[in-house]
Amino acid sequence: MQTKTIRSNSEEPNRAALYVRVSTDEQAEEGMSLDAQRKALEAFCQQQGYVAVECFTDAGESARSDKRPAFQRMIAMAKQSPKPFDLILVHKMDRFARNREDSAVYKALLRKELGIDVMSMTERFDDTPTGKLTEGIMEVIAEFYSANLAHEVLKGMREKASRGQALGMPPLGYRVGSTGYYEVADEDAAIVRWIFEQYSTRQRGMHSIALWLRDHGQTQFGGRVGQLKWSAQGIRLILQNRAYLGEFHWRTSRGEEVFVVPNAHPSLIEDSLFEEVQQQLAQHTRPARGEWGDYLLAGFGRCALCGGSLTYRRDYSSWKKSGTERQGYKERLVCSRYYQYRCERGFRNRIDQDAAEVTILQTIRQIADGQMTVSSSDIVWSGRDRLKQDLLALERQLDTVRQGFDRQLIAFEHGILDLDDLRTAKARLAEAQTEIHREMDKLRRQLDDQVLPADLLKKSLRELLRRWQDEMPLSSRRALLGQVLDHFEWNRRTDTLIVTFRIPD
Repeated sequence: MQTKTIRSNSEEPNRAALYVRVSTDEQAEEGMSLDAQRKALEAFCQQQGYVAVECFTDAGESARSDKRPAFQRMIAMAKQSPKPFDLILVHKMDRFARNREDSAVYKALLRKELGIDVMSMTERFDDTPTGKLTEGIMEVIAEFYSANLAHEVLKGMREKASRGQALGMPPLGYRVGSTGYYEVADEDAAIVRWIFEQYSTRQRGMHSIALWLRDHGQTQFGGRVGQLKWSAQGIRLILQNRAYLGEFHWRTSRGEEVFVVPNAHPSLIEDSLFEEVQQQLAQHTRPARGEWGDYLLAGFGRCALCGGSLTYRRDYSSWKKSGTERQGYKERLVCSRYYQYRCERGFRNRIDQDAAEVTILQTIRQIADGQMTVSSSDIVWSGRDRLKQDLLALERQLDTVRQGFDRQLIAFEHGILDLDDLRTAKARLAEAQTEIHREMDKLRRQLDDQVLPADLLKKSLRELLRRWQDEMPLSSRRALLGQVLDHFEWNRRTDTLIVTFRIPD
């Protein structure tokens, strides 16, 4: 934000807020630059005897919407009391708004409610009926220009698409050449070819390819790999992208028109390899939800490294057993946040699904039989949880009260409240704080008085084992388990599984 004060011979000169704006398309136009607008407005202020108290700048923002940062700051400042400026000065009215509705709303707010005029340096409108009519006509023309510009831009995009020229970001493996067409980017093209090779030869699946590129790809392909977010879905999109056959595809934002241009740019993948990969993808289409990954511990697992949920993964991998190399699918519970780049990088926190089920059921039997002791911190008691939630709610309410006093103090500093109003607000908020503290102390006493009966947990687990039948439907067994199991945490680094139980009221 730029600020400049220009003195005037008048005793009380009008204070002007300068507003300058360019859209992305206008930044290269002569006379439309931000600096050119600001200098012209400052010179106009000097000529008219105005004082420029503030300059609000929106770069690359369209006037078709009022969601412009500097514009909104200017409107917010205009609402302050006393008003910080007497008028808003723009180079042309279309700098202020090209949407007739926005223009009318904000001008009415500024002129009628706040007493702040909106003035164009190059377009002078008076308050006569003719002046208002002229101003309205100029707003309609500005709105038409904006809408027509969008239409012309879309027409140009259609023309480029029909020729197969680049629109937007090119697919991985290509860059936009000087002629406007895709050309091969050798470094990225090597990554694409490697992905197709790995998948077509069944050396790795989509998840495995994404994880390998994420953890080891920089060694083979350089730093470019580390700049990209690799995921199984991203690998699938690469494997299905017909741009690698040399085809150009583009559709309008609403999908009303689709452009397909064959042989628009060099291909990266042979037709036969691409079709082979499509056949393999069709064979490995993910089953419908409910037909895969349904297991006893669904929804109970958590990652000890980041707190994310442990979810089902069926991965093709190799391992050694009795000195023999084995290959096949393994069912595991894996931290879901790892695939979202939100867990520890380079280390998948995962556990064999069957091993987790066996361990937890054994733990239940050992506690029920008295072979394992349980501390109170391992048990989630719903009654105690409700008291803790109420206590947290009161703590949040207390923070809100404190913030309320801070706002009152700011209002006093800006002259919105006088000292008596501030004292009244402070007394009212202090009374609210006292009442909240009283309720918090009451809840803390209730928590301290609670005794968590470990025997009740044993009784609940014994009842679970009495009702448990391996022949029961999976959903019934999971619902039964959920009556006593709150969650479990797995830490592959320390080989530690922590089980947290709950007991009924």
